[in-house]
Amino acid sequence: MKKFEFHLEKLLSYKDQILDSELMTLAVLNSHLSDQQQKLFSLQKEREQCRSEFENKMLEKTMPATCRMYIFYDEHIKEQIMQTEKAIENIYAQIDKQTELIKKLKLETKSLETLKTTRFDEYKKESLKVSERQIEEFVSTTRLLKMTV
Repeated sequence: MKKFEFHLEKLLSYKDQILDSELMTLAVLNSHLSDQQQKLFSLQKEREQCRSEFENKMLEKTMPATCRMYIFYDEHIKEQIMQTEKAIENIYAQIDKQTELIKKLKLETKSLETLKTTRFDEYKKESLKVSERQIEEFVSTTRLLKMTV
């Protein structure tokens, strides 16, 4: 009997490659998310330090110019925090899209693998039937030869 051959093997291989690529993209997105979250944490920490420093300066009766400087700096950090939060939201949206794409690709590859397994099982059954037929023919031929001798 001929060797088992799955005609959709190239398609399965292609889908596996795409799945691996999309998983890498998801990993990159998760890395970006982690970076942005770290950036947000450090900005919030910096803002808190600025606030405590400003409160200490207020106790020392500082000049209005110094107050304005702290206020402008605080607004700048606040704006950066807002931008970082928006970036985090965008990354979460991209991760959601990527996750859906990966789910779809996994479903496609799983169905192809299931089809391959089913076809291989059919191949094994057919091979078993052929072997049984050959054994049966051999046995019957052997009987005939014994009867004639």
